[in-house]
Amino acid sequence: MKKHFVTFLVLTSAIFAFDDAYLKSVEASLKEYDVEPVIYKKTVQKKRITHNNKITVVNKKIKKPSDIKIFTNRKIKPINYTNTISLKKLEVSEKKQKFFHMILPAILISKERLRLKRNRVLSLRSTPKELWSNKDRKFLTDLYTKYKTEDINKLANRLKTHPVSIILAQAAIESGWGESRFFKKANNIFGMWSVNKHEPRIRALKTRNGKAIYLKKYKSLSDSIDDYFVLIGRGAYKSFRKKRNITDNPLILVQYLINYCELREKYTKKLRNFIVSNKLRKFDKFRIDERYL
Repeated sequence: MKKHFVTFLVLTSAIFAFDDAYLKSVEASLKEYDVEPVIYKKTVQKKRITHNNKITVVNKKIKKPSDIKIFTNRKIKPINYTNTISLKKLEVSEKKQKFFHMILPAILISKERLRLKRNRVLSLRSTPKELWSNKDRKFLTDLYTKYKTEDINKLANRLKTHPVSIILAQAAIESGWGESRFFKKANNIFGMWSVNKHEPRIRALKTRNGKAIYLKKYKSLSDSIDDYFVLIGRGAYKSFRKKRNITDNPLILVQYLINYCELREKYTKKLRNFIVSNKLRKFDKFRIDERYL
């Protein structure tokens, strides 16, 4: 009887140890996927954390293709080009290289801006509202309006970004490798429409249903990328936003951009093939040089 009792204790201990290991693995998985935590107890901070981090952007005008810097390592200078030029006279390989390296820093600048905003939102989320300053409240109100939500958790999710390779592929496809009129005349990478007559814009050469179409005009390439992230953050891309909380694999994520183009599945397949054929995943590892942060 004593022998059976000892065996029972050993088995019970093993089961508990297994359960404990399983729970720890689940917790690790949740952290890996960046799932929004459920807070049951409110922790009061005596001192509010402030965020003054900024990125030092280097604005630059392009006069000729050689003005576009080709980055030889993964730490890059945040060059924000304020105009674009035609690259069609270049050889195909050089044209592609120049185009990607012209757009790359703008993407990383925009991603860094959003990272800083998101960090501030996350800080405010864990800070008692009575400690928020007027600047904090205005900061959140402005973002709520821009991203069409009044929920701080949803806002934090909408401020997240996704791999550079996806954006580079879309930039090349939407702008015709930088040869579209709205790209060259308005720094408009993705052909964003304008419905506000008071904002900078240019008229499209074609009409839709007999009505004039206008496209937004941006001061720089990074401003165009900023607007793109707002579109993805608040538009009909809920499944895409949900999926990017789970994975950063661009070949999986592009499947959820089905609503971005009228071509739907054909468009997502084209994006996937474009990323693979142009070996764009290497750019997902590029970062802004810490000296500019």
